[in-house]
Amino acid sequence: MYINLNRNLISFYFYFVFFNQALDAGLLLDVMSKLHAHYGDEGISIIMTASMARAEFAIKYNGKRSICFDIENEYAIASSELIEVFHPESAMKNEPLKSKCEVKDLIDLLPADLTHELVQEGTDIPTYMAEYALIDINLDVGRRACCWMGDDRVFLSQDENRLVTMEEIDDIVSKLGGFGSDNRAGLEQKLHRISGMCNRNGEVIGLSMRVGRWFEGNAAMLVDFLLGSDKSILILGEPGSGKTTIVRDAVSVLASRHNVCVVDTSNEIAGDGDIPHPCIGDARRMMVPSLDAQSSVMVECVQNHTPHIMVIDEIGRPREVEAARTVKQRGVRIIASAHGDLRKLLKNKELRGLVGGVESVTLGDAAAKEEAMRKSNGKANGSFSKTKAQRMGEPTFDVIVEVRRGEKHEWRITRDAKVAVDAILDGQKYKAELRSRDSRLPIVMYDLVEL
Repeated sequence: MYINLNRNLISFYFYFVFFNQALDAGLLLDVMSKLHAHYGDEGISIIMTASMARAEFAIKYNGKRSICFDIENEYAIASSELIEVFHPESAMKNEPLKSKCEVKDLIDLLPADLTHELVQEGTDIPTYMAEYALIDINLDVGRRACCWMGDDRVFLSQDENRLVTMEEIDDIVSKLGGFGSDNRAGLEQKLHRISGMCNRNGEVIGLSMRVGRWFEGNAAMLVDFLLGSDKSILILGEPGSGKTTIVRDAVSVLASRHNVCVVDTSNEIAGDGDIPHPCIGDARRMMVPSLDAQSSVMVECVQNHTPHIMVIDEIGRPREVEAARTVKQRGVRIIASAHGDLRKLLKNKELRGLVGGVESVTLGDAAAKEEAMRKSNGKANGSFSKTKAQRMGEPTFDVIVEVRRGEKHEWRITRDAKVAVDAILDGQKYKAELRSRDSRLPIVMYDLVEL
């Protein structure tokens, strides 16, 4: 039995049951009494059954809660159990990711005798491991060719005397779209990245061939921020943690509703060639001729093409930090990525302006003593510092998403960058949402953590 409830009233109940944080027990009882008066015993019985199912889920999954997104309520987080009763047609649930890798195009660049570890025997069809676990292929003149499957190195030939030749490197280079000033190249309308290692004469003597993947549905765990808000989002993580695959799908989701422009340094997001890869949907793409030009292209994009949203795969230099601030001040929303995590970002003098920057202020004796007492819970031993680190200004990015290598289905999301930065600078932990998914379940799992 499905019951249609007043959305304002039940949304209030969602809040308490979902977060399990009744700030005022009397207020919660008041909501329950109103629900009972409006819907009677049968309605309350259904609500309590859903609430019990929610509690059982939390017990089974170590305190994590089951959530989905309420489409009719601007994709707000909702209890999976409760929305199934109240508004099942409005629930956006977790769907299995659809991998679109095109790894065969990368394997086809290799000499035939170096493909045996990557294709099914007797065919040119990639193996399951090549399709889903292959990260990089490394070729260096005079050395054995190898690849990385997750954290494992796999040699591409069992013959220890089979070494890569200069002719094989040259043959692969001839099939590429040409190297830019950053020594990166690609394949026409493909997401793979090929980076060159050069000798002192500028000749390519080594290649790092990074597999580019597109996972349709990958950004679904962020849909409440992407489609239900206008907040700028910064995705942080170490190399290989999956930042770019999240960005690609986020572009497609946003472009279905907004004028989105991708500032694509090294063609990392939308692939090589003049025509962008289909993974970015209806978004437009501006290519960047060199790393040094990324900041100027960001400003040019705003001035000439009036996007609602700008997407940048990687911000890594001070000029890009300043350009991002300029873009935000002109009313354009930004989705971007950077290396590290939030605490490391605050230690990076070149990049911490993305989250407001840090300045050191000098305190008077009385203020310094009061600060020391506060931080030590009244147990200061008499010594105290007269300097204090504090946030310099407003963050360019409102929401922080932290991802880790090897944990591509588990993200830590900070809703308010200002609050988190202030907590870190004060020597405290900050609160984050831990969101994870399991392909066997039609929901997203949710927990609150301190980092």
